[in-house]
Amino acid sequence: MSEMKFKQVATQVEDLCSETLRILSASTDNEIDVFARDFEIFIHEYRQKSQLTIAFIGQYNAGKSTLIKALTGDTSVRISAEICTDRITEYPWKEVLLVDTPGIYAGRTDHDQITLEQISKSDLLIFVVPNELFNPQGGAFFKRVANEMQRVGQMLLVINKMSRERGKPEDLLKSLLEVVEPHHPNDFYTCFIDADSYLKAQSEKDEDEKEFLLEESSFDAFLSSLHKLIDKNKLYARLLTPLNRALDILERSYNILSTDDKSARDFLELLHRKMLLIKTSQTRFRNCYIAEFNNLEHEVLMIGEDVASKVDGRHSEEDINWTIKKAEKEIESTTKQTMEKIQLGLEEELSKLQIQLEQLLQSRLGRSLAEEVQVSSTGRKQVDYEEVEGTPGIPSLLSKSPEAVRAIGSFASAVSRDLVYNVGKFFGVKFRPWGAVNAAKFIRGLGPIIGGVGAILEIFLAAKQEKDEAEYEQKLREARADLRRSFRQVASEIRSEYESNIKNEIIYGFYESELQDVERQRDKLRNNEGSKIEMVNQIKHIIQKIKKQIVTIENNA
Repeated sequence: MSEMKFKQVATQVEDLCSETLRILSASTDNEIDVFARDFEIFIHEYRQKSQLTIAFIGQYNAGKSTLIKALTGDTSVRISAEICTDRITEYPWKEVLLVDTPGIYAGRTDHDQITLEQISKSDLLIFVVPNELFNPQGGAFFKRVANEMQRVGQMLLVINKMSRERGKPEDLLKSLLEVVEPHHPNDFYTCFIDADSYLKAQSEKDEDEKEFLLEESSFDAFLSSLHKLIDKNKLYARLLTPLNRALDILERSYNILSTDDKSARDFLELLHRKMLLIKTSQTRFRNCYIAEFNNLEHEVLMIGEDVASKVDGRHSEEDINWTIKKAEKEIESTTKQTMEKIQLGLEEELSKLQIQLEQLLQSRLGRSLAEEVQVSSTGRKQVDYEEVEGTPGIPSLLSKSPEAVRAIGSFASAVSRDLVYNVGKFFGVKFRPWGAVNAAKFIRGLGPIIGGVGAILEIFLAAKQEKDEAEYEQKLREARADLRRSFRQVASEIRSEYESNIKNEIIYGFYESELQDVERQRDKLRNNEGSKIEMVNQIKHIIQKIKKQIVTIENNA
């Protein structure tokens, strides 16, 4: 991004922040008024800061404070086996400001809220976990930060206390992948270190022992990852952080203004979790079929290379034609295997999504909401979804709750009924192996090339002079190049046709339609109070503008 373009985008960011403040300040809601004042203070203080802010976040006792002490050498940093970080603490380091936060999910919800608040205010994040990796709550929190808060690319993942680990870093990758999917550990500059070993090395007198401790700490790898993170983001973070903070406050304001009903707010959260599950599933499946199509293209090119290798002056036209017939069958077999793999990948993905959605319905939030509806209408705590639906006499917003709960439950079963068991039939119709008409058309297209090869071969065999032989060698090279181009075109056409069908039928036909349905349900709940509809629409509009601006900035990073 040029300097002129950067200034232009910076102005756009400034305008979005001003518009956010104007909208929030117009509200008469006390909670929104607090948000407005908080955002105004944040923007004012952020403008005064010349340093990037890096927040250290993660599970309790993961070694965040130890890592900060190793990095800064600050002896005032408290290190203890107890929960010692109960507030935000700042430490200057070189050109950035490091922020220590309370450990998440340590039995203190107030600590969790402090950390969440700091995340939206920080330019960059360092997520620290011990060698035991993520506990269930920590894994869920990491996914929330990466996916919901859109901080992929602005976060470094550190696996600390590796001196306690018997295995090697690569042994931990499988467990890591289960948490960071659909992303990869490389997306988070992941490094494996032991900060305590680095601290011990600083006071070690024995040079050999000191060298051993430094090597065991792998601290240089951490510094390298940290500098990469800073270098990549130091320009754009000044644009993204105010937008991330605005987005966080606007989303919270949106839910508050959309409804004054706690049940409806909880349903918005339930639907939000459903949307995240669908988006994650969509990303995993997209990664699956793209990888398979990459392999398919490579295989077709290699088959074409085998055909082209026969055009060498030693093989006859008959040999070449036989190889092409063989190539036709190989391509047909390869495409069939590819689609079978993609079909299996989709079946597994939809089955996984079905289970996740059923678990969402049976989660504490899902069941407590259903129970609340049941109690409000019948006085009984045991949930009967059939009875809940259409029950009269419950509040207007709460009466919509059974519909939302049942929508999640029915969607989980609809995945199985409508898709999982019919995927094979669907693929059989939409994704027939390459061959038949396509193969005949392809071979007809090769006719002129093969005919030319035959003529070249006859002349080549009769060539006597060295000059003539060199000329015909050149023609053979050109014929091989034409064959390779033909197979490249076939590979491209196969991928284009299959990928188009998958996007239309699966990505847009299923995933996007389900996401749109969830969004419609969210809007139905949010837009219930007509008196606040104008402000709700204003917030919704600027949320979309900010999200679009964030994507634009990240694409230029």
